[in-house]
Amino acid sequence: MLFFLWRSSWIIITGVFLSGAVSGLSNAALIAYINTSLAGKLDMVAAPWWFAGLAVIVLVSRFISHYLLNRFSTKMVRDLRLHISRLILNAPYPNLQKIGKPVLLSHLTEDVAAIANASELFPLLCINFAIVIGCMTYLSWLSWQLASVLAGVILFGITTFNLCKDIPMRSVRNARDEYDVLSRGFAALTEGVRELKLHRRRSDQFISESLAGSADAYRGHSFRATVAYLWVNQWIQFLYYLTIGLILYVFPVWQTLNQEIVSGYVIVFLFMMSPLTILTNSLPAFSKAKVSLNRILQLDDRLAECHSADRLAELTMPEKFNALTLSGLTHNFHREKENRNFILGPIDLEFRPGELVFLIGGNGSGKTTLAMLLLGLYHPEQGVIRWNGRAIEAGNRDAYMQNFSAIFSDFYLFDQLYGVDIERNRSLMDDYLQRLHLNHKVEIVNNRFSSLNLSQGQRKRLALLVAYLEDRPFYVFDEWAADQDPEFKHLFYTDLLPALKAQGKTVLAITHDDKYFNLADRCIKLDEGRITAVEYPQAHRQRSPDQDGLQSADAETMPF
Repeated sequence: MLFFLWRSSWIIITGVFLSGAVSGLSNAALIAYINTSLAGKLDMVAAPWWFAGLAVIVLVSRFISHYLLNRFSTKMVRDLRLHISRLILNAPYPNLQKIGKPVLLSHLTEDVAAIANASELFPLLCINFAIVIGCMTYLSWLSWQLASVLAGVILFGITTFNLCKDIPMRSVRNARDEYDVLSRGFAALTEGVRELKLHRRRSDQFISESLAGSADAYRGHSFRATVAYLWVNQWIQFLYYLTIGLILYVFPVWQTLNQEIVSGYVIVFLFMMSPLTILTNSLPAFSKAKVSLNRILQLDDRLAECHSADRLAELTMPEKFNALTLSGLTHNFHREKENRNFILGPIDLEFRPGELVFLIGGNGSGKTTLAMLLLGLYHPEQGVIRWNGRAIEAGNRDAYMQNFSAIFSDFYLFDQLYGVDIERNRSLMDDYLQRLHLNHKVEIVNNRFSSLNLSQGQRKRLALLVAYLEDRPFYVFDEWAADQDPEFKHLFYTDLLPALKAQGKTVLAITHDDKYFNLADRCIKLDEGRITAVEYPQAHRQRSPDQDGLQSADAETMPF
């Protein structure tokens, strides 16, 4: 932990350490000065000035130490959170799916907070450690015999602590592991609250068996860690009082000591009790921070191993889109619900500018998986994707992905328009807000939506507006019309999609709306991960949307 802080900013940490050491040593000197004053060995004219000077040094150096560390810790937390965020953005999407959103959020919140809490204790650690060192130096000056006894007790305490420290650390690690399980339970609670409220037995069982079990396990590990550190603290306290007893009642039996030295020893040693208590009480926070830091470093290594080299060796993709080709593309993954492996492919497809393509097929046929491969979010086990004839690899995948705008079935709508030139697109935004009947619901003020408190259908229409503003050459819509009423569904298929096509955009729409199949240039049918038919409704006469685009004999079918 200390090495991590040092590596983060050795200059500030050095300043914190030095100012903390000055504060601690000045504090110890102040106590020694007070003890000497009580013995009547000081010039009482100059003594107040020395006392005031030492007190000022203690206060100023303590303030500097805390100020520097607070400035450093807030910056460190910011940098750490941004580092993890960039790590997540740069990692391949399948790896993030394996880790899971609750675990990633735990790293951004719980782990970073634990490190921040421990770092804030660092000035106290420096100050109180310096106080102990200063007091020990003064006590050695008073009597080296008593100091040797004290050093022996401290050495014994350190040895016993090292023998027992793994016991609480094991509980701290187990508690942190259980926190991930608890986070998954909280995610299930917030995302599934409607389903839980409609089924009391389900909600009761979820709370009692899942959430309560994780909460009890987390509490148990945390409690055991706390009790273990409590025993450590009490052991230190026992050694502390044992030392006082040895000084007062045992040592004088075989070694004659000046009563003034004994009283000075006891006064200084009593003063040391507070710094020692602070040092021992900081152990749980530093142990928790050590576990959290190790987990963040593990995440760093885990994502760095699979880190796509997109931003390291990025190739600029050609501005003008000519062709996108999928050749022999296959993807293999395990379906948890069905407990079987699903193989998509091999897929051979080509897309051209200004083409409207519908991807159709039953649920579970692999439509969304194919779209994710096309977008570059999933990586094929075999085959190659070519953009304008150039193979897509790790070095240019990020640049390739910038050619797409997508609305997923489980899309996320940001409350702010990131990466969009608002002023240049103001008229377009106003036009589409009106066409999508959102102008009376939402305004765009300071690059931000005035409200996202909308129905699912309205949110999807707003996401469509964002996709239009992105102005990419290739659009992917995953069942966009599923949550729309007939009016907007008709608008989507007969107006909005043809408008994109007229602009030279390529559109791939995953859909079950067979009423509108005849409007597509191509309908690609998937079944069990394989293309079973490709139909070209626009190759023949234009038919009414009321006719079935796939069932008509006019459609040109190409079986695979």
